[in-house]
Amino acid sequence: MSPKEYIFKLFEKSDIVVLGERDHRDTVQYDLIHDILADPRFVEQVGYVYTEVGSYNMNDDVNRLLQGSYPTEAAFMDSLYAYYRKSETFYPIWEKYNRVKFLKGIYEINRTSSRKIKLGLTDREFSWDEIRTVEDYKKFWESRTVNYRDSLMAAHISEMFARQTPLNGKRKALVITSQPHAINYSMILKKKNTVYGTQGWWMKKIFGEEKVRIVILNWFDYNLFDGSNFPMTGEGHWDAAFELMECRPFAIDLKNTPYGETAYNGLIGGTTINVKNKCWQDVADGLIYYAPLYDHVAAWGIEGLITKEFEPEIKRRLTIFFQATQPGAEIPMEAAIDEYNVFHAHPAAIKSKEEVKEIIRKVLEKNIRQ
Repeated sequence: MSPKEYIFKLFEKSDIVVLGERDHRDTVQYDLIHDILADPRFVEQVGYVYTEVGSYNMNDDVNRLLQGSYPTEAAFMDSLYAYYRKSETFYPIWEKYNRVKFLKGIYEINRTSSRKIKLGLTDREFSWDEIRTVEDYKKFWESRTVNYRDSLMAAHISEMFARQTPLNGKRKALVITSQPHAINYSMILKKKNTVYGTQGWWMKKIFGEEKVRIVILNWFDYNLFDGSNFPMTGEGHWDAAFELMECRPFAIDLKNTPYGETAYNGLIGGTTINVKNKCWQDVADGLIYYAPLYDHVAAWGIEGLITKEFEPEIKRRLTIFFQATQPGAEIPMEAAIDEYNVFHAHPAAIKSKEEVKEIIRKVLEKNIRQ
């Protein structure tokens, strides 16, 4: 089934679809997300989208921005940048280009639609206005709500979901969160004798197993990358199969399929490093293959974001951030500002397009010989 149709099919029986995004910087996946949101069925039947990125206390700000009326596109972009400089996250600023692409996409949909998409920001409350010293930031960084973000984000979604205005008598929502948060997994933290669950696990616990569907996007196990190997899922068989399909996007249920029965090695960052003896069907309900690995694009930097007027504030944030998280380290001030303010685009798969294609070709040849 096509990815978009698959998502809408899931909404027929379930209330919440969790989309486990790949590398936060990948812009290509947001072409699919925008396609889903721009479909008239989304505003008519769902209407709400929640994201990992974005502090819970900024929900009023972001929805005023996205549902506002502006005389020109330039006027909207000025307002978007002003909002963005506040920082949606607890980093000095969120430099991923696809966030601007995502927010602008929702605004464009809302601008021409009588029904508006509402965005819910789910991460820990935070404001740089309240951080005045390194100690302020250290206290925040070491807090329980930062280190137990998965359950907190699930709780925030639960609160906002309960307040949603039902459409056609039902509440529905799309949740976009990175794959390590999205999967359905929990573990016992022995030292504290407590359960640590991923955001996906908590959501299934809160709303019900069948009411929440977790769908992951094709990616690769980047934490296993050592500079020479290229650890594709299922030893490259998934990507080789996609190549044989001429990379036509598709979506499938994982249960009782060769994909679902593939071992999940868990090494994709965050708490999921600890996942042991699981298959993909144990941690997710569906799989979307959208664009081959060699076409994924990691993009960061937003041209014009760091103005002369804003420069003192970003330098203040950078100083506090680095002194709190890397005490004694030299602060890469100019490099950081360049990273925020200049558009950069590189292969999200780390290796070049030609190198990744060659690796997939070798997997295909090996299978043909066997």
